[in-house]
Amino acid sequence: MSDSIQHILFAFIGALTISLLLTPVARRVALRTNLVDRPGNRKKHLIATPLLGGAAVYSAFALTIAAGLVFWRGLPEGAVADTPLNWQSLGVMVIGGGLLMALTGLLDDMLELSPRMKLLLQSLSALAVGVYFVLKGAQLSIFLAGGPLAWLSAPLTIIWLVGMTNSLNLLDHADGLAAGVSAIATAFLTVINLISGNEAVAFACAALSGASCGFLVFNFNPASIFMGDCGSNFLGFMLGIASVLGVYTPAGSIREIAIFSPLLVLAVPLLDTLLVLIYRKRRGVPLLSGDRNHLAHRLMRIGMSHREAVLLLYAVGVLMGILALLLPTLAPYQAVLVFAHAVGFSAIIAFFISRGEKRNRTRDDQ
Repeated sequence: MSDSIQHILFAFIGALTISLLLTPVARRVALRTNLVDRPGNRKKHLIATPLLGGAAVYSAFALTIAAGLVFWRGLPEGAVADTPLNWQSLGVMVIGGGLLMALTGLLDDMLELSPRMKLLLQSLSALAVGVYFVLKGAQLSIFLAGGPLAWLSAPLTIIWLVGMTNSLNLLDHADGLAAGVSAIATAFLTVINLISGNEAVAFACAALSGASCGFLVFNFNPASIFMGDCGSNFLGFMLGIASVLGVYTPAGSIREIAIFSPLLVLAVPLLDTLLVLIYRKRRGVPLLSGDRNHLAHRLMRIGMSHREAVLLLYAVGVLMGILALLLPTLAPYQAVLVFAHAVGFSAIIAFFISRGEKRNRTRDDQ
């Protein structure tokens, strides 16, 4: 077995084990400190459910990365992606940046921050990571390096990180959905970056996948613990960072099409966010308001059970991840066609969900 595969297995199994051990501890602490999510309004659960799952996910991830920094100080030799960011710098960045975003979410869980305050704190956390990145001599390229729009790369990176953070936060509306989708997405990001030789990012993604899987054991329907904003903020932020630092196209290929792979891997949270914003806009509802019109909610309204809706979205995530794996092997025009078909497939899903809801409303009116 190669050293690279050993490193990845260590990251996944280590984070999985720590997450399995820490999640029950987090549950007990949450119950003792009364940090629970109570039923009511838009919430479907019937009993108060502990909220500290995100702390367990972050701790499992951070401890695994810290172990990697101790045992493999040269993992890997060379740069991360196309930047001078080495393994030590990356490890410190994801541990520190992840902590900032997890603490922001934890504050929201405890104090129920206003949307504007939450957005401000998220933006400051993303900005801190961006500043650290630049201080290490790296450029925030977000697939725009060397092009006429390169000057937009830094602000777009911050917007992307904050956007992905909130996208995962919105996806956390059904038991096991955010954790499962994150585990699937990071598993594919692990494989993609391992194939491309971007081992440091692959290691971090494997740790994130393992931590998510360990938590999912306790979070799958019926959940005994929720990740809260602490967990969804952290996972979304890490998915944003991993997608920016990933390597998705072979040398000599058109750089701009590299963005297709992370968009496909993250299709479920991005599609959910897009559809719920469109849904609110059409009905004149404030965009930042909460509701029960997310993908899983709408699938349940057309007749699916809670588990069936979540498993279907898992399946969509796996399908999109497989397409993302194929992209680096294709010619640029083929990659564009594959991405276009994926967009069309997403549109078909949205159409049938909307049609099913209309049919149900018509039946209820009769």
